[in-house]
Amino acid sequence: MNVPLPYVLLFAGVVILVFTLLRRRRQGSLDVRPLGSFDADGRDPRQELEHLLIEIQDLSRDHIARLDSKIRLLNQLLLDCDKKKAELEALLGKSTSPAHASRPSNPLHDQVYGLRDAGQDVAAICRATGLEKGEVELILGLRDPKEIR
Repeated sequence: MNVPLPYVLLFAGVVILVFTLLRRRRQGSLDVRPLGSFDADGRDPRQELEHLLIEIQDLSRDHIARLDSKIRLLNQLLLDCDKKKAELEALLGKSTSPAHASRPSNPLHDQVYGLRDAGQDVAAICRATGLEKGEVELILGLRDPKEIR
């Protein structure tokens, strides 16, 4: 009979555990309470549960208070970030507008845009310019909506 090693180790562990428990019970070091006893100090189980419930409620209140203070702090930080963002947008809006307007035009892009404005479809633009379909679609996709005539 060939028994796998994990089963042998499991069986050995169970034997050692049972042997240890029996030995402690004989020595009297195993704390065995009679059924129905909840606590060794003689408290009523109902009182013990009520005490635990009160502790849980106190801990919950403390955690909720901490979370509320952190939420208030995060909201304040968000307001500060919004103010800084508005300041940055105001500063960047003034400096980037002229640079965007002075962007050099590409003659190939202008040709594709002109053919599209003339009512040509993508296939006709491909034949006229010698570009691939994907290139024409990409150029048309890059077009700023404000530039459409």
